[in-house]
Amino acid sequence: MKKILLVVALILFAGGLYVNFMAGPSAEQSDSMDEAEPAEDIAGDDAEEQEEAPEDDSGSAEETEHEEAAAEESDPEVAFNQESLDELHEEAVENNEALIIDVLLPDYYSDDFTENLEDEFGTETIQFNRLTLDANTTELSEVGVNENSDAVIIDALQIRDYDDGVERDLEALSVAYRNVYDNDKVVFLLGNPNVDPSSDLESVLSEDEAYFAGNDYYYIDNQDVRVEDSYDEDEEVMAPAVENEVTRNIYDYLISES
Repeated sequence: MKKILLVVALILFAGGLYVNFMAGPSAEQSDSMDEAEPAEDIAGDDAEEQEEAPEDDSGSAEETEHEEAAAEESDPEVAFNQESLDELHEEAVENNEALIIDVLLPDYYSDDFTENLEDEFGTETIQFNRLTLDANTTELSEVGVNENSDAVIIDALQIRDYDDGVERDLEALSVAYRNVYDNDKVVFLLGNPNVDPSSDLESVLSEDEAYFAGNDYYYIDNQDVRVEDSYDEDEEVMAPAVENEVTRNIYDYLISES
């Protein structure tokens, strides 16, 4: 009887081992599977990185080009015919400042003259300041300008002398010019247009241009401006069409087109 029970126990033990072996993988197989799992994770991460598209920088590049184009359009590059003034302008631009030009004018220029002058130049790198010049050449002594200005345009006062009926004093005008020049300013004389062709103003304008240009003054000549109804008698100012020609001549004299 004991032998029979022993045989039955051996059979059950052997059957349990067989069932356990068939139901699960061996320890060696489990270790292999555990080692393989990290490799699958790494492969998955690499696949995700490859699927991510690189960032597109074309948008930022286009924005930069647009900003540069807008800056060039708003502030076009200008070059002056006068080397000293061109250097002052470049220095001002490098310092994010404007070149300052004082314009000394009698009252026969309209209130819009300097604004129209700025429109003609079309850049924020040049600033024009109007100052009153209330004198004819016989009364002219020293002219006042702003200390921070880089250049000065002085009206040559041909029309004022003609209206006042005085003989022109070119020496006084020359002294005023040199005094401003000696204060480290670039100075220009602004010749007047012939607003009364029937008078002797034409010969005065011609003689002045020959004198000043022949003696190395910066002289902006306007004697060839020809506009019908060039003077507003009621307002006692030059007509807008005349002033437009004068502002254009100032631009052409100062600015190089090359």
